[in-house]
Amino acid sequence: MTRLRNTLKDLAEEAPLVNLADAAIAIHRRRRRTMLAVSTVATVAALVATTAGAVVIWPRGDHMATPQRVDTVPDLPDGKVGAIEHAYQTPCKVSEPGRVLDCSAVEWRVVTRSGTTYRVPQALVSSPKALRAPVAISRDGRMLAYYSRDAQAHVVRDLVSGVKVTSPVTVKEDRIGPGSMLAVSEDGRYVAFDPREGSKDPGLLIDMRTGKTVSIPGKYEVISIKDGAAELIRYRKTDLWLMPVTGGGKPVRFDGVFIMFSELSPDGRTVVAVDFPEVRKRVLTLLDAKTGRTLRKVPIRGLPKDGSVDGVATWLSRSEIVVVGGDKGRRFSYAVDVNTGRARLWATYSAQLGQGLTLTLPGVSYSW
Repeated sequence: MTRLRNTLKDLAEEAPLVNLADAAIAIHRRRRRTMLAVSTVATVAALVATTAGAVVIWPRGDHMATPQRVDTVPDLPDGKVGAIEHAYQTPCKVSEPGRVLDCSAVEWRVVTRSGTTYRVPQALVSSPKALRAPVAISRDGRMLAYYSRDAQAHVVRDLVSGVKVTSPVTVKEDRIGPGSMLAVSEDGRYVAFDPREGSKDPGLLIDMRTGKTVSIPGKYEVISIKDGAAELIRYRKTDLWLMPVTGGGKPVRFDGVFIMFSELSPDGRTVVAVDFPEVRKRVLTLLDAKTGRTLRKVPIRGLPKDGSVDGVATWLSRSEIVVVGGDKGRRFSYAVDVNTGRARLWATYSAQLGQGLTLTLPGVSYSW
């Protein structure tokens, strides 16, 4: 049974008054990652629905995606390029009159803080078992992590210094399954790899310098790596485990079912999440990562009227957190004051991102 079915079953018992199916579908459509599994069938069905009657061609697992040369976007060069603001995957193309939805040319691109866009042909975009392979960005935008088919391992690029490090730990490409997640520490030393969401297949935290690894139980998903600890979430219960990069520690259980977790606050103990029954209400919940207590609820003020809250990302300060949302085909992020709930526009991504594309922001493993 998939994570989606398990989640809906458990939540139906715990919160029967919530329209769980609608909530899950809304999250699925707007966010690539939450606690819900993104299955191949669901993804293809969603794409076909947007291109009625289309035939879908996905990237094959035995070769790299065909380079997209329909514009003048250059390849990411070796050496220094500067910190990046976000990464995204290019869209599938629809050819007429055959209505063929061709996804074979999908590729990862990064956008620097200076506004320059680069193709990243070295980054795997799909595997034999997954339609999408993840990339990760450190919270300061300096480090870019991805899986290299040539190396059969993860690579971390320091885009400020130009240094590239290939993991001494090889990982078979077919371990990258549906909903695979990736996180990288701010110094680029640690990479956390979750092979498949909702499975019992354990993840791996890799020391890129020494090759030492720490196993991550399959029931946990990695959110971020910060201040020497990997933030791991077990959904449905809900547990949070701040696991030291050397292993150890123990999880804390929250009273409730929460999704869309942020990284750990600068205070070292607060995280922001969304209470599942309130997924449509644009309300943030502040949680104590040390005790499991709910600290307070914060309704968000200042989002577009029809804008959704699709995820929570990094802290900008002790009082502001980045919230990702969408509205009428746009993708945006807002800085939200966790004391007042007041939101101010942080960034918009409509220039590159339309419906169905994958957006990756610094600091967290989620993509939207």
